Amino acid sequence: MACLIKPPQGTAKGVVSFTTPERDQLIRRFPDLTIAVQSLKSRYLVGLHHNWHDADFRHDALFDFNFAGEADLISGNGEFPLVPMDACNFSPPCFAPGQEKFWDVLFVARAVKFKGIPEFFRAIRTLYDRGHKLRVLMLCPVPESGPGTEDGLRTLYEKLFMPDERQLFTFITMEWGYPFPLDLPTLAYFYRASRVFVHSAPDERRCRVATYAWATGIPVVGKPCVGSILPAVLRQPPFFFECQSYEDFPDAICRALTSSAMSADFSAVWRVVSQDAAVTAFEEHFSTLAKGLSTALSALPINANGFDLRLGRHHGLATGPNRIEQDLGAFIQLLDAQSDSELEALSGLDDPERAIAQKWPAPPRQVADASSAPAVSNFLHRLRRMLA
Repeated sequence: MACLIKPPQGTAKGVVSFTTPERDQLIRRFPDLTIAVQSLKSRYLVGLHHNWHDADFRHDALFDFNFAGEADLISGNGEFPLVPMDACNFSPPCFAPGQEKFWDVLFVARAVKFKGIPEFFRAIRTLYDRGHKLRVLMLCPVPESGPGTEDGLRTLYEKLFMPDERQLFTFITMEWGYPFPLDLPTLAYFYRASRVFVHSAPDERRCRVATYAWATGIPVVGKPCVGSILPAVLRQPPFFFECQSYEDFPDAICRALTSSAMSADFSAVWRVVSQDAAVTAFEEHFSTLAKGLSTALSALPINANGFDLRLGRHHGLATGPNRIEQDLGAFIQLLDAQSDSELEALSGLDDPERAIAQKWPAPPRQVADASSAPAVSNFLHRLRRMLA
């Protein structure tokens, strides 16, 4: 989503970011929005948060920098400004060690094809066949059926596991509040009560559900892509148990369970994935970026509260908690029109973007039909007059 990271301060610029879905479905589609984003650059450094890795990346000069991991963007047009962090670096404080363990294995994934859920089922089936009767919890938010969804999971689960095994392997599907049906403190409870986290996505990089596990101090089992957020020196036991193929998962889970019985020092990992620690690195990256652009940067502090969700949400797009019910053009215009003191007060709130949307509500843009562009233009014209 459009996210107020740092408010401006006099002649020193603030920082604001947009997401790749907002870029593709809104900013590039409506000329008024492109102009509006450009106008922000007199007071802000404008970033782009990549919600997925891009093997054919083309840097857009409309954005001053990109949020992504160092290997997440493969550029076809040379070097580009990068802040090598994103929403996944900011696990909130509720994800922290401490609590009696109950589940051996925790798996959290939406019912979509790129999560590798059937492969996870088969890994647990192999362990049960070997006599390892682990207690497993799988939490699975379910989207509406459509392209990319993973149907038939309940049928496959019941086919692979006998009724007595289902007493050990708890498969909870959640059809409400997609994609975040549980609030974070509730979700964190399940992490703290688990020994090992498994993520079987074949291609997904910088996975938020895995960073929650590391922030909680439990090892992660997954393909190499899952460990991409960690520096190479930390992509190894006792923190990460890498699997080159799905056949490696059962043995890796057993090794991780043995490792989790020992008290490992996760302090180096926490500096990468925990909100309170990561914000220091975040500030340093912006300071370096501003120097490279010969730009004075606001000295006001960054409020990183909720960055694990805030940085990746969208205005007028997606569903449930991942969506901000405000027109993106209205957000940009209002952000540009407020005084430094007003923006400083807003930036210190728990959720600045929702506060802005509630204080200055505006009708959502209809993005399904590009012919609505004139109506968008008229709306922004009225908004400019209102703010003048």
